[in-house]
Amino acid sequence: MKEQDAEARLARAMEDAAPNRLDELLEVREEARRQEKIVDISAPPKKKRRRWQNFAAAVAAALVLVIGGGGFFGWRYANAPDSLVGIDVNPSVQLSVSRNEKVLSCEALNADGTEIIGDMDLRGAQLNVAVNALIGSMVQQGYIDDLKNSVLITVENRDAAKAQALQESLMADVNGLLAGESVDASVLGQTITSRDQTLASQAETYGISEGKAALIQRILDTDPTLTFESLSGLSVNDLSLLLQAKQADTSGLTVTGQASDKAYIGLDKATEIALAQLPGATLKEIEFEYDDGMVYEAELLKDGYEYDVEIDALTGAVVKWDYERDDHWSGSVGQPQTPPQQGTVSPQPSQSQQATSTPQPSQTALITEQQARDLVLAQIPGAAIVEFERDTDDGRTVYKGEAVLNGREYEFEIDAATGSFLEWDADDVDEGWNQGNSTSAGQTALDEEGARALVLARIPGATIVEFERETDDGRVYYEGEAVLDGRKYEFEIDATAGEIIQWDADNR
Repeated sequence: MKEQDAEARLARAMEDAAPNRLDELLEVREEARRQEKIVDISAPPKKKRRRWQNFAAAVAAALVLVIGGGGFFGWRYANAPDSLVGIDVNPSVQLSVSRNEKVLSCEALNADGTEIIGDMDLRGAQLNVAVNALIGSMVQQGYIDDLKNSVLITVENRDAAKAQALQESLMADVNGLLAGESVDASVLGQTITSRDQTLASQAETYGISEGKAALIQRILDTDPTLTFESLSGLSVNDLSLLLQAKQADTSGLTVTGQASDKAYIGLDKATEIALAQLPGATLKEIEFEYDDGMVYEAELLKDGYEYDVEIDALTGAVVKWDYERDDHWSGSVGQPQTPPQQGTVSPQPSQSQQATSTPQPSQTALITEQQARDLVLAQIPGAAIVEFERDTDDGRTVYKGEAVLNGREYEFEIDAATGSFLEWDADDVDEGWNQGNSTSAGQTALDEEGARALVLARIPGATIVEFERETDDGRVYYEGEAVLDGRKYEFEIDATAGEIIQWDADNR
């Protein structure tokens, strides 16, 4: 084929494939102008966008937002407050925790809690790391040891299963931490899924956690004679001992280990002391109790009378003595026994005191006022009787009053017919009495050596670690601290009256 023929065929083929339609297009444009419409022949007409295409575009934009900016919202969700975790010993601390168990805030609920947190900033830390730091601080500062080994963990979350799982995990952590510190711990755990407004109000009023408030309520439900106010200042260890002694309802409360009673004389020693007060008596019951301090309450039976004896759980001193007729007694009724010598450290009288005879009441007449006074002084030699009167109670003549000795105040009531003590109650002396009545009590000025001796007479074997002489509004007094067997005693002594006017024992 010639080259010219080939080019001609190619031209015809291209013409057939793309025919020249310019004349038709110009005619269409002219018609559009006549109809006042302009058609752009340089671009094809736009197609109408369908509804599903608009929806797809919106979904695509949302996905871009989630992928590109949604990380912010995901972070906020993961780090929103999810649980409240309370840790109570005596220090009370509350942690706000996120869903991924990061600490959002750490709040001290009392002064001891503030001391424990110190300058630690636990925000952003993992919960187990924060708990480790707080428990370690409590051990280091003496709030947790063999004498007081109880820790309360409370988890608040609306999801019961999640709250329970977190509580169990934290209890295991705390047990492990304290085992590493050679502390045989007792850990109590509870959960709160709905807020109790009454307990929340009590917690706010007394400056404690809602978890501790819930624990106190369990005790009050068993013994309504106690008050929220009196128990709010107790450590979790003491509350745990009371919970056990009163056999309170512990449903929903998980407890591992045994609360320590090593700071106290113990049930066996308290039993021994109680029976020593009434040789030959039968012990009806004895239990750990709170009555303006931790005590052992014992009930004894002898010769038709029931005796109630309270023993200071720290010192072993008998601080209360009372009795009444036993209605179930079937034998002959003898004379009720008077309480033995009341010591500040040991309730047992010395040999010389045992040999000292006390005035015996007349069987045909009432004892005299002096005889009644002598009976009181036989119980607490060297005391000053500051109040004394003769009275009638249910047709019975009695002598009653108050005496003070070595910083303690004794209230008594004596049956004038028998010379028996009807009531005997010992308590710390009110500071105002000493300031206003030191002269009438017949006390002399006390020097520094005498003040130290007064402290050591109360806690023999103690070491006085702080001691100073102070003056306040013309009143001279001594104040300081002593330690014995892991306990700290703070004291204040009126130098003029020679009396202990303030005495505080701390378990730390």
